[in-house]
Amino acid sequence: MGKLKDQLAGIAALIAAIVAIGGGFIKYGEIVTKLDAIEAQEHSTVDTSGIESAIAVLEEKVSKLENVDTSHTHEFVEHKHDLVEHKHDLVEHDHPVEHSHTKPLVNAKEIELLKVQIEEIKVSTKNPLSN
Repeated sequence: MGKLKDQLAGIAALIAAIVAIGGGFIKYGEIVTKLDAIEAQEHSTVDTSGIESAIAVLEEKVSKLENVDTSHTHEFVEHKHDLVEHKHDLVEHDHPVEHSHTKPLVNAKEIELLKVQIEEIKVSTKNPLSN
């Protein structure tokens, strides 16, 4: 009877060792699977074609705004301003109005430039690679 107990204890110890080793292999497999998934994510590419085309459009808009020749516009506005001042010298009117006609034109271009810059900021914040 003592020998049978010793043999059963040995078999129980062997089964426990096999279960422990099997559990270790299962855990190792889980870790390897997670590492493979992480490596696959690192090697995946991000499609930036939409962002690149939006950037190209914005760069084109900015270059058009930078290349606008306003020298003739300023000359015309100054000439018109002089004519308006002469007209106001001849005509009496009751409302106090400041006639700075160049400011609205300059402000309009600045607003247009700011809108383009806002679009650039929006595009750059959507780009995950910009950081």
